[in-house]
Amino acid sequence: MTKNKTLFPFILITSLFFLWGFAHNLDPILIPHLKKSFTLTTVQATLVDSAVFIAYFLMALPAGFIMKKYGYKTGIITGLLVFAIGSYLFIPAANTQQYTFFLVALFIIACGLTILETAANPYASSLGDPATSTQRLNFAQSFNGLAATLAPIIGARIILTKGYTAAQLRVMTEEGRKLALAAEASSVKMPYFILGSLLVLIAILFAFTHLPRLQ
Repeated sequence: MTKNKTLFPFILITSLFFLWGFAHNLDPILIPHLKKSFTLTTVQATLVDSAVFIAYFLMALPAGFIMKKYGYKTGIITGLLVFAIGSYLFIPAANTQQYTFFLVALFIIACGLTILETAANPYASSLGDPATSTQRLNFAQSFNGLAATLAPIIGARIILTKGYTAAQLRVMTEEGRKLALAAEASSVKMPYFILGSLLVLIAILFAFTHLPRLQ
């Protein structure tokens, strides 16, 4: 009976490992994509990583406070919704063609990921028999590796579908080049809209699922 009560919550928790692994491993595709679309220098392009890891530095302690005061379930739902908000912000970022807007969206996504990781790692290990906590955590983390494998493949297909070569861009007029690069930047809108919507659905699923209360 105890196993049945913890199995579905564990499946939900394991899905979080896949989600943040997927999000992180889209960044190596985004960096060269945004660099080309916004004609950025290498230093400017690496601000993508900076935005992500600054969020981890700033949000780690607040994420722990959320878990301590409101519990794991609230923390997980909060992390999913923050993650979703960051994903949806890719749409106005692409519409306005503002690189800073993309960095803000990535920062917010990383804040959500920080909250999720703070919650999911200890929760996965605590959700069941203490004697098998290490095996549970390793199993859940294996889905992070699965996401690391799939994200570059899927991301390249859905984000880089409208890419223009350097030779094609050189022969375009200035106006044509701007429109082409704007189209490339806009290719991120649909993938991140789908991701944001999926996150909202998972958050709703968590909200209506009874999770064992762990302190």
